[in-house]
Amino acid sequence: MPRRILISNDDGYESPGLWALARACTSLGCEVTVVAPEKNQSAVGGSLTLRQELNWTRIEDPPVPGVDAWYVNGSPASAVIVGLNGVLDEEPDLLVSGINRGANIGNDLTASGTVGAALQSHYRGITSLAISYAMDPRAEVDWDTAERVSAIFCREEIEGRLPKSVFLNVNIPLVPFEEIKGILVTRVARRGYFHLEVQGETKGILTRGPFEPTPLDPPPGTDIWAIMHKYVSVSPLQANFTDHHVIDALGQRFNAAWSE
Repeated sequence: MPRRILISNDDGYESPGLWALARACTSLGCEVTVVAPEKNQSAVGGSLTLRQELNWTRIEDPPVPGVDAWYVNGSPASAVIVGLNGVLDEEPDLLVSGINRGANIGNDLTASGTVGAALQSHYRGITSLAISYAMDPRAEVDWDTAERVSAIFCREEIEGRLPKSVFLNVNIPLVPFEEIKGILVTRVARRGYFHLEVQGETKGILTRGPFEPTPLDPPPGTDIWAIMHKYVSVSPLQANFTDHHVIDALGQRFNAAWSE
């Protein structure tokens, strides 16, 4: 029986990256279902569509033949929930979110709709991948490199080589496939942020801040370093935000404060 893959994204169902990912998965002989947002929903993180009715619509004649495809009038995370509970009859073996137009590295992860979509399946114990291409989101590119790299990761899962329920954030450098130096398992850099660019007394826009303090020399072993040096970055993620390093020290401090 072919492996079942659910695909979503945050760029919307018309994004070429979504269909490059669908091609990568169908090339492996998998049963592929696409459930993606109706519109571009970049930078919405893991937000859910709670204040309106969700509707999902079948996509007739999708760009990739043989794919069961739908779009949803909701956020990326909501689209995944619709896929899991409203479209599919059985739980998928793998959820892949992407291929995003632009990298999701450093502190950007908390705002990423691509990562937010994959979180919903990770919460349910499903192996989940968030895949992004380090390109200018406004540019048109050749998706061959991203498609071929995505197929490598999907193949690893369907052949049983990935730990069950693992959650991986994958970023692919914008270079020809032959120029990629390899795959590095990385930690997420603590760099990059959004800030307000003031454009008037009471108005402005949010823009990405610089990867301070040394944008040209990120620490080796991080996702940013890997992309800058033409490696595919793979960062294992977890949904538990607990900072275990400070639990004991904070417990002692607050217990002492309570007794004072």
